[in-house]
Amino acid sequence: MKSRSFLTLALALALAPAAFALPDSLALIPNDAVTVGVVRLDHMRSSGLSSMLFQQTDKITTNGEADRFLADAGLLPSKDIDVLVVSTVLRSNLGGDANVLIAADGRFDLERLTSALTSRGAIKKNSYFVLPDKESKSTHPGAVAFPDSHLALIGTEEAVATALANYAAGGTSFLSSSGLGREAARIDAKATAWALVDIARTQRLTNAPRVPAHGESSALSSALKNISTVALWATDTGDALKLNGLGVGHDAETLGLVEDTLRGALAAVRLAVQDKSPDLVPVLRKFQVSRSRDTVSISGTIPAEVLKTLIAKQRAAHASHTDSSR
Repeated sequence: MKSRSFLTLALALALAPAAFALPDSLALIPNDAVTVGVVRLDHMRSSGLSSMLFQQTDKITTNGEADRFLADAGLLPSKDIDVLVVSTVLRSNLGGDANVLIAADGRFDLERLTSALTSRGAIKKNSYFVLPDKESKSTHPGAVAFPDSHLALIGTEEAVATALANYAAGGTSFLSSSGLGREAARIDAKATAWALVDIARTQRLTNAPRVPAHGESSALSSALKNISTVALWATDTGDALKLNGLGVGHDAETLGLVEDTLRGALAAVRLAVQDKSPDLVPVLRKFQVSRSRDTVSISGTIPAEVLKTLIAKQRAAHASHTDSSR
């Protein structure tokens, strides 16, 4: 009997960390989200390839007030945030507007953040802060919450309040039971950044992005209306950047049209870069477009050296433009 009691206690202790684990940003994606974007900043920091993108991220804005807020809050996004998740949810079945939620995993000084917010007019309401919005007088004010020192929630008040309720309930079931969430299984689990878009529902949004309706873009725009989901992801392997895109649909003609359009777009990009970036042409030739029963996909890999060259050229061109405009 004592042996059985000991085993029961040992098992309970072993399971305790999992049972009492606090929800993270990925666990708070709303079940009815129509778009989701995820960036693993911790993966980027640990990679020499992605770290090139961090050289200027400490200067996230040229807005003086925003810079002062970050300083007062003791927050350095490039070092203090590990995972960033952005999701949108339609406010009604008819669409038009959406609630936005930004959830961040990291390390946050709650006392300094609270002080920085309240000193700028934020008002404490329940367990979150409502942000001042004197100019636009929006009926959907912004809000910020810190459920714990490792999680920050920012977005419309309704989105933040819902996220706090989901946090208290142990998280959502987006990745396991949501129609859009189930498509996340198609994405590389090691992806550095990824995005999921419910095409049909996002088309209801007033300010949803649109593909220009002319030429090949018109054909692609029409085809995309019959694609149910689009997934995009990038994986930093350390010596290369792997890029993938996937469209899910159930109409063979639509998938065929998207496939043909993607092949044409790749050819057009190769022609466009052959003079200024000839080293990119053989890389683009290796990109693959394929189709299965219910998907059309595009994938390719950009070696680190090619990517470094492209970034160096872009920075040189930017510096030259800045100097000439002075």
